[in-house]
Amino acid sequence: MSGLIIRPLTLPLVEHPATCQLLYPHQAVMLDAWENRDSFVVMTKTGTGKTISAVLPVLKHRQRAICVYPTNELIRDQMRNIASIANREGLRVCIHTADTPAAEYASADVILTHVDAHALETWCKKRHWKEKWRALRELLEADKPKIILTNPDILFFIFALRYHAEPLAALPAYHVLIVDEFHLYSGVELAHALFMLHLGRSLGTFGKIVLLSATPAPEVSECVNRVLNDPLCVDASTVCRHPIVSERQAVHRVELIPRLAGQDVVETVVTIVKGLRNRIQQQDVRSSDYVPAVIVVNSVVNAIRLEDRLVEEGFRREEMAIIRGLSAREVRNTSGKLLAIGTSAIEVGIDFQCDYLIFEAGDAASFMQRFGRVGRHNSGVAYVLCPQNVLTGIEALSQTQGPEVHRGDLEQRVYSWYPNLDTRAWFSVTFTGLVSAFALAENMVKRVSEDFRATPEQVAIVEAKLKQFCISYGQQIRCSDKIVRRALQYLCGARRGESKYKWVTTYRDLNTFRTSLPSEWVLDFAELERRGRDWEKAKYTTDVATLLRRAEGLRFSEKIPHPNGGMGMLTVKGYGRYKKVIVMPTFTDEQCGIPYCTSDFSNLTFIQEGHKTSVSHVMTLRDHVFVVIPKAIRPDLDWRLPIFECGQHLVAFDGTALLLLEIFNEKLVP
Repeated sequence: MSGLIIRPLTLPLVEHPATCQLLYPHQAVMLDAWENRDSFVVMTKTGTGKTISAVLPVLKHRQRAICVYPTNELIRDQMRNIASIANREGLRVCIHTADTPAAEYASADVILTHVDAHALETWCKKRHWKEKWRALRELLEADKPKIILTNPDILFFIFALRYHAEPLAALPAYHVLIVDEFHLYSGVELAHALFMLHLGRSLGTFGKIVLLSATPAPEVSECVNRVLNDPLCVDASTVCRHPIVSERQAVHRVELIPRLAGQDVVETVVTIVKGLRNRIQQQDVRSSDYVPAVIVVNSVVNAIRLEDRLVEEGFRREEMAIIRGLSAREVRNTSGKLLAIGTSAIEVGIDFQCDYLIFEAGDAASFMQRFGRVGRHNSGVAYVLCPQNVLTGIEALSQTQGPEVHRGDLEQRVYSWYPNLDTRAWFSVTFTGLVSAFALAENMVKRVSEDFRATPEQVAIVEAKLKQFCISYGQQIRCSDKIVRRALQYLCGARRGESKYKWVTTYRDLNTFRTSLPSEWVLDFAELERRGRDWEKAKYTTDVATLLRRAEGLRFSEKIPHPNGGMGMLTVKGYGRYKKVIVMPTFTDEQCGIPYCTSDFSNLTFIQEGHKTSVSHVMTLRDHVFVVIPKAIRPDLDWRLPIFECGQHLVAFDGTALLLLEIFNEKLVP
């Protein structure tokens, strides 16, 4: 069928006395309300300036802010965006790295700093420090107006005192917390994010909190409203007191062309790209922000296959930016590239200037996120690789409303065509949800008690304060007092070392924001060939589940230098079909729904296609929590959860284990 035209989104512009820039009404509302409100939720469509809404007041008031982004790719993108906003305000910007000259830092009006694990390692190498907390302390120093761009893992570690007490002591100097793409958090991560918001406020940091989000699910909005105590919600319909002086196309016209994904989505994409080859190759790609065509597929393995197939069709690897997992960060640079090929990492807010978008989506939210990558700077064409019902729906929409439709009408239909994934916001108010969240506070108590300088009285004061923070959090999210007391009782029992609560101790000591399966460094021989025998571009980290289910030729080699020092690392020969992976030994029905520790099951093993692998015993190298549940619960689960078959049962680890425990108790326990 021919394409469906999605009309441009035009928004009014207003003048604001605080800035020379014309603003959208929702941006002006944020400036007006900044000094009178302490919590905000900005919910506007892709390309309508959510970042300016949050950052402009910070810049105008010369405040310090922590900005949290879900991916490091988005951090790099937003670093450029915020620098541009500051420059338009006439501010001298310093993007602070380990190589920044002292004079540049001293003369700047505002400092922008990217903080992630890699950045901290770089700072430590430059300064010859052994501990990352020293780098973090220097980067957080409150000597100038400063915006720290980081991920939720770093903020979690600061609260947990993983990086020493000094970084936490520096946080009160940061008046503003901005959390972007908040709608992406669900389940365990959502529970952790909500508690971090509360904990930050309770500790006297973050006088203002701003959440930037697509329209969140109602249950998530309810949680946010409770934790932030009725924040000001701002969207494109918010009334502004300033007169309208002009208008601007916030999002340009896009032609949406549906294509059946077919049996092999890679070949479908190859056919489309071959048809666009001449138009793509004629484009001038000297602008660092411009990529003629962006391709987003659901599967990392399909993204790998697609890259190889396009090379077979005559494209050069040097013309492609690869933005996916199972790759080194060095291959993700989009400057001078004709194509950007990736997976979900592309959809999270990265501001591409492109003419063509080719994408598939598994749910409504990812459809709208990915569709938003085109039309931000100019008109474009989007090919959606879709199932039959979506193709039929787009045809019907064209017939009933004509060849042009409003973006809002499309979004409404998309949510009826695709399934909506459960946000699992309910987990936040369950017993194990509270244990998972409160473990962060418990780690603070643990770190203080281990500090030889802390007296018993000081430890008791910290313990009492954090307990009160947990109780007040339970009240805010309207969790029953009984459940709150039970969660605190289990954490207290774990602190005393009682064997009944061993699993709580194990979970607490894992101490991470994303309680996913362990990740390992890998040398990928297939990537080595793709990247011209550049060994550093063939090394990356990936999770154990991916290695077990998709890796080919998984081995351990003692002869290969590890990126973290020493010799020896895992190697693979690429990735292919799904492999059957089971957990041994098997368990009985009576063992279902009980949290166990892997340290009590030394024979716990992953079996791949009937054989052990180099990562078969990875869950016993460090203690983890796991839960066994009946296979009858599988219909209540989805692809986001890393679960494994174990005889007649399913097994999950760590945060997923706690989530499944609540589902088990809700569904199958009388």
